[in-house]
Amino acid sequence: MSLDVSTVQAFTQGRLDQDDAETARQLDAAVTAARNYCGWHVTPVLVDQEVTLDGPGTHLLVLPTLKLTELSEVNEDEVEIELTDLNWSVRGLIQKKSGHWWSQMFGAIVVIFSHGYTSANAQDFESAIFSAIARGAFSTETSPRVIGPFQYSDTTAGALFTDAERAILHRYSLERSA
Repeated sequence: MSLDVSTVQAFTQGRLDQDDAETARQLDAAVTAARNYCGWHVTPVLVDQEVTLDGPGTHLLVLPTLKLTELSEVNEDEVEIELTDLNWSVRGLIQKKSGHWWSQMFGAIVVIFSHGYTSANAQDFESAIFSAIARGAFSTETSPRVIGPFQYSDTTAGALFTDAERAILHRYSLERSA
């Protein structure tokens, strides 16, 4: 799978046409909502993305990713740190081998790294997005389902994703900071 309109058309068995601008709008809205929920882009793999981070003032620097594939460059207070002087994990955690703390200054750390899941390794993430689109969560129509005297929505408290979809997205979500 991949996050494109042709896959939306296939997933919805042609109900949403890949050539319709509304299908593209719904896909963009769903992908944006899923990435906002997760706190990072998740898929596809981004190569040499540059981020500027506030210094945590601790031993541990946390990158906005859960799938770090390559660390290319780290600058702290405008000084490049040798990558051989760092330990890093696939979950986006970086420590200095010396045990020294990271800066505590705002915007003091610039990191260039590659990260993200391939489409093949994030099929459940993509399926949650396509499921929400197929259900109409991102359509401009907002009518609830009606069965006899009862009305309900598949989403909880106005959320765009169902509980099942959120459970999938949660596996790709960064920890929430207080």
